[in-house]
Amino acid sequence: MEDATVEATDTVVVYYAGHGLVDPRSGELHLALPCSQAGPSYTALRYEELRSVLLHPSGGRPTAPRTVVILDCCWSGLALDGLMQAPDVAPAVAVEGACVLTATAGTRQALAPPGEKYTAFTGELIRLVEDGVPGRPALLSMAALFTELTAALTAKSRPLPQLSTRQTAGEICLFRNARETVARPVAEEAPSRVPVGPTAGGTVPSGGGMASPGRVRVPLGEPEPDLPQLVPVALTETRSVWLGRYPVTQAQFGAFLRDPANARWHPAAARAAGTDVDDNYLAGWSGPDFPAGRAEHPVVAVSFPAARAYLAWAGRRLGVPLRLPTAAEWELAARAGRSGEWWRAEITAGRVNFLGSHAALTAVGEFPPNPYNIGDLLGNVWDICVDDRGAPVLRGGAYDTPAARLREQLSPRSPVECRGNVGFRCAGDR
Repeated sequence: MEDATVEATDTVVVYYAGHGLVDPRSGELHLALPCSQAGPSYTALRYEELRSVLLHPSGGRPTAPRTVVILDCCWSGLALDGLMQAPDVAPAVAVEGACVLTATAGTRQALAPPGEKYTAFTGELIRLVEDGVPGRPALLSMAALFTELTAALTAKSRPLPQLSTRQTAGEICLFRNARETVARPVAEEAPSRVPVGPTAGGTVPSGGGMASPGRVRVPLGEPEPDLPQLVPVALTETRSVWLGRYPVTQAQFGAFLRDPANARWHPAAARAAGTDVDDNYLAGWSGPDFPAGRAEHPVVAVSFPAARAYLAWAGRRLGVPLRLPTAAEWELAARAGRSGEWWRAEITAGRVNFLGSHAALTAVGEFPPNPYNIGDLLGNVWDICVDDRGAPVLRGGAYDTPAARLREQLSPRSPVECRGNVGFRCAGDR
């Protein structure tokens, strides 16, 4: 392993399928070896040791800028806690391509279905690679594989995979798509009569119908990098909406400010006008420039009018009229087809950046997305939504919110209030 990591110059891929063990004292994940015993943790490989080798092969830095780790074992989601970074690793090494895909959450066992040749996770992954995925590009990214795996395993009521990436690592492609189709950008896609989203039913027939349970697909094609990515979400059997995969980032809001037509929304100008924002608007920004190192962090300290101005601008560029999500739409997407105390499952699965986890603002995509593959609906930043009257309300909690308050609905003190833990995401009608 260490020699291979030292010699690699492009991408290091580690695929482990076996038994996962949890140290009863430290709670750390261990990967079983042929001689491992269930009791002594020293007979198995600490995942932390594997991670250390990938980060520091032979005590140095890896020459390959991309690393993909795929773990098919019980409790494999515990590996997501450390992802593939370390405080003393240079950002160029730690950030560019670290992707960890696991068969289960940190609290779940993996499944080896009786009579099947492979485990549930590996069997579906092999099927996707061999059969291909209609509607996907020629190369299947890790993010695309995760989306399709989640849909397939959800349909069979099997343990759900987890994915953590650093920035663009979700776009790493290891496999060609056996069923490639030509993609069209979002702006050119005609409204579909086939709702594709998290709804009950079978696979999508050619003439209509619904997607398989829990399935949310990325729109064919990608918008330009400084615009949000939209995901179609089915609300009912006849209606679906667009929803931002993540909150709007600081880099995306910066692109809005750099358009000369939006000069009135520069921090100093908007504060001086005093009509649409308060004095905390875009704290830490210098004109259209966000704080260093925060490009992929959600934009915060924006007001209700500022969010709507951004959405109008971004919608024109995407060719899809955008707005803020309603509180009901937010609830449906966050619930992701689940009943009962679904938010507890999100916390247990390690998908929520709240006061009891990281407790600091992180880049979008740092925490795994929910079963609909939408990120940061709970935690990281409050989402500005609207209620039935069109007034602003806040949903989802933030990095500094206690677990018990994540599902609260708050009303800002005024529409122009700008808070350092409040952001927003896009919505639009299909």
